[in-house]
Amino acid sequence: MTTTVQSVQVSTNVTITTTTETVVATLAGITTPRKVNITLRGWAQVTTGAATTALTARVRRGTTITGTLIGEANPTQIEAAAGSTEDVEVQVEDPGVDLAMGTYVLTVQATAATADATALQASLEASYNV
Repeated sequence: MTTTVQSVQVSTNVTITTTTETVVATLAGITTPRKVNITLRGWAQVTTGAATTALTARVRRGTTITGTLIGEANPTQIEAAAGSTEDVEVQVEDPGVDLAMGTYVLTVQATAATADATALQASLEASYNV
């Protein structure tokens, strides 16, 4: 059995407008030889905006925030005061998919924010066994 891994690292700042779900990383070009279970791991380092109480990381199949949600979308309470830099992570599985040049995105959304947040860096990784 061979494990195939594809990943993307993003080091360009991305503005997360108040409580709007925003794409912070895009992983494109995933092609599987047959139906497989794809494990996706996403991470982002985010400087939160004023009044932020939580961050929600999501993985979606597609190129935008309207793509199919993979797994769950659970908010993670921030560990310090609003305006701090926080890590947010998500790991999900997309079962039984057969992709030709498929795309996944990592998105981040702030809860209760009254000012914009900034994703300072992010990564998204897909792995599957064949």
